[in-house]
Amino acid sequence: MSLRSGERQVTPDISKIRADHTNRYYWVLRHLVPHSRIIDFSCGIGYGSWIMAEDGHTVRGYDIDSETLDYADKNYRHESVTYWLANGENPPPIPDSDVAVSFETIEHIQDPRNLLKSLRAAPVLIASVPNEDVMPWQREDGATTAFHFRHYRKHEFAALLHECGWSVREWYGQLGPESEVERDVHGRTLIAICDRVEIPDILPPVPEQPRRHIAILGLGESLNQFTDNVKRAGGRSAFCDEVWAINALGDLFACDLVFHMDDIRIQLLRAEAKPASNIAAMTRWLKHSTVPVVTSRAHPDYPALVEFPLEDVLNHLGHDYFNSTAAYAVALAIHTGATKISCWGMDYSLPNVHHAEKGRACVEFWLGQAHARGIEIGLPTCTTLMDSNCGKAARLYGYDCVDVDFQVQEGGHLALSFKERDTLPTAEEVERNYDHSKPIAEQHQSLKETSNASM
Repeated sequence: MSLRSGERQVTPDISKIRADHTNRYYWVLRHLVPHSRIIDFSCGIGYGSWIMAEDGHTVRGYDIDSETLDYADKNYRHESVTYWLANGENPPPIPDSDVAVSFETIEHIQDPRNLLKSLRAAPVLIASVPNEDVMPWQREDGATTAFHFRHYRKHEFAALLHECGWSVREWYGQLGPESEVERDVHGRTLIAICDRVEIPDILPPVPEQPRRHIAILGLGESLNQFTDNVKRAGGRSAFCDEVWAINALGDLFACDLVFHMDDIRIQLLRAEAKPASNIAAMTRWLKHSTVPVVTSRAHPDYPALVEFPLEDVLNHLGHDYFNSTAAYAVALAIHTGATKISCWGMDYSLPNVHHAEKGRACVEFWLGQAHARGIEIGLPTCTTLMDSNCGKAARLYGYDCVDVDFQVQEGGHLALSFKERDTLPTAEEVERNYDHSKPIAEQHQSLKETSNASM
């Protein structure tokens, strides 16, 4: 991570560093014995190392970026601090120390276990991570936190530490971006004080499945949200691992697979009947595609066509329910080991075109199959797929007279509270809600307005 990436606090004036960052280091001072030898891993521009050195400790600060360390040596130089270049993915040997401090680090490393084990050169570790319960790694619009590989719930962080030979002695936290560190606070930042213990001698851990996010692109309007997210992320490789495109999108987007499940012989018949149609245009570029095109039957004149592994998928997943190309794509993503599937442009129901295309139920069925297998699902907020364009309350049938509040508790448990509405919907509004000839977002609009009016 470079000095000017936007992720770092960069200023020579320590008073201008965001308060929650400096507060962590001032808080650490209360847990140090005099003249401690400290490792500050991921020291950044060095303000934290400087704070601890000013208190009488000797500090070795490590960071991955040489420019950042040059800035630290220039602006936060101290006779009791030395700065060292190091990569958390493959850390160097760490000298014996009294305490290891690692704030704002673990979430930036794809596999932090090597780092956490190397920090066992100290008998005490003080470390922080973002709290997934309070500050989710992925937002509702599908975008993920820049520069972070994941966030952690408390039990997940504790399990990671235990695996690497650390036992949590005390939990602390910070509520917000300007907060002090407080004991047992379940806020946006989790902080653990840990004691070094023996690494558990149990069965070898099962290797974690590499993260594999497959984005599947359909032709609906919510495809625009995919392009917006990719632009914000800095490119498709920063947003996802693979892009699978359906039909004509294969000639529009850089993709890893194209899906065109229609038999090309049928499409050639349609093209012959209407030479100026989009089908005719598609048969022309499919013939010369440089990207594999997944379809029902291969054809010798179309070398890019590869047959969908129907028999293998049926034997693996156990259901013969595929009424659209999108459903085949989701099923193949499950079959080939995706850890996350996001669907864009699979809208089916649009304003005034509720019966635009069949297949929504089938895609939702396969997304349910994916979720049941522990695969993360990502959907744009503007799609009708799984009613993602509706608020949570609108997705709960029968709760028209109360407002339902969703609260995520420690450990991911969901708690609900119910508040009676002051004004009930009229009979006309209820009947409109029961009218399934319109998209659900339109059905619930009047009830939503009634709810807002009563608040």
